[in-house]
Amino acid sequence: MNKYKSYAKINLGLEVLGKRTDGFHEISTIISKINLYDEITLLSSDINSVHQEGINQENNIVFRILNFMTDKYKTKNKLSIKVLKNIPYSSGMGGGSSNAATTIEAVNQIFKLNLDSKEKFDIALKFGSDIPFFLSNSSANISGRGDIIKFIKNPSIKHIVIFHFKHEIYEKTKQIFNNNLKFTDGMKQKELLEKINSNEIIKGPLFNGLENSALGLFKNLKEMKYKLESLGIKDLSMSGAGPTYYSIQNSEENSNKVKSLVDSSGLDILAIKAQLL
Repeated sequence: MNKYKSYAKINLGLEVLGKRTDGFHEISTIISKINLYDEITLLSSDINSVHQEGINQENNIVFRILNFMTDKYKTKNKLSIKVLKNIPYSSGMGGGSSNAATTIEAVNQIFKLNLDSKEKFDIALKFGSDIPFFLSNSSANISGRGDIIKFIKNPSIKHIVIFHFKHEIYEKTKQIFNNNLKFTDGMKQKELLEKINSNEIIKGPLFNGLENSALGLFKNLKEMKYKLESLGIKDLSMSGAGPTYYSIQNSEENSNKVKSLVDSSGLDILAIKAQLL
């Protein structure tokens, strides 16, 4: 039995610079992993299988990558994988992409394939633009369609509180990128990167060019944000394509207060304390 932790991420701001000729969008964002993670367990088996509550095996990116790698490298055995989710599904925190990257690393290690970084990167990019980042353990400045990764020092952020509510939107990210996007010139991310390099304290809210689209697409998201702000949580930043928001806190004590405030408010919002790795 082999067990792996598959970590979530948050976007520290995100800008959409325009649409590319290949149909993707040019983006600029800074991403950091946080200590919220899914648990992935792998066992040797006669056939490949993936068990994850709430998702059909054939639609699971973990299953597709598992089949691709065992076929490509002609492994003697197959694997049975169990994914225990702690990262909210389709939340803007990269749970599925992280699971995909963890699967690439796990299959490489279990079958001793000895793949180098480029080989793993190429497999990751074949299945999704934001998967390659999760093969690393550093914060990164991401550009291009999500495939240009420049590793950076970790920002001066110690504590965050994440706010998430459930939704049922099919192909969420695709819809958000096709709905009322706000294109910008990338200067906000450049300024944020300068602050990180100068060890400045990072404070929210951080600009996200997908937020207007998400507010128009997700039912009740605008109301959720308003209610959080009404509780005094004013520095809300959206991660990725949402609908998750987060608030940067300067101490664990403040994180505890904010989480308790939301937990006792009666709002149908999941509040999670987290830290950057």
